[in-house]
Amino acid sequence: MRKRATILLMALGVAVFAAACGRASEEEINDLLGIVPTPTLSGAQIALATTQAEAEASAAAAAISTGASPVVAAGALDASAGDVVLGRQQFTFQCQQCHRPDGAGTGPQLVGAGSPASELSDGEIAALVREGHGGATAYAENRLSDRQLAGIIAFIRQQSE
Repeated sequence: MRKRATILLMALGVAVFAAACGRASEEEINDLLGIVPTPTLSGAQIALATTQAEAEASAAAAAISTGASPVVAAGALDASAGDVVLGRQQFTFQCQQCHRPDGAGTGPQLVGAGSPASELSDGEIAALVREGHGGATAYAENRLSDRQLAGIIAFIRQQSE
């Protein structure tokens, strides 16, 4: 153990000395210290990611302008891949106040046998959450990400089996 520490300190000393004298390049110092720098995104990669994000935002805006749910219209919601653990957490914090398991909330009970959600598709549930139903307001319109909503739907599906 002491031998390793001595070797490490010597290597560090040599690296600092070489850098201070200007005789070692950054690559040599990184090699000596065992550092592997992480690559930085190129301008082209950043531009491509920006273009993709803008296209997704345009598709969502177009869906909203037609009155459709951007989650359903953009096809981004895949509740079958939803995280049930995240869904349980989000349901508890975002939904359970109104949709209580004992049916005592202002909204219908959504988990357990006889859930009205069991008769709906994932897209229909997403639309109800995003747009509201009847006199209900769209509670989660801007509060839930697609991932959170997919998790909630997966959780509801699991609890309704």
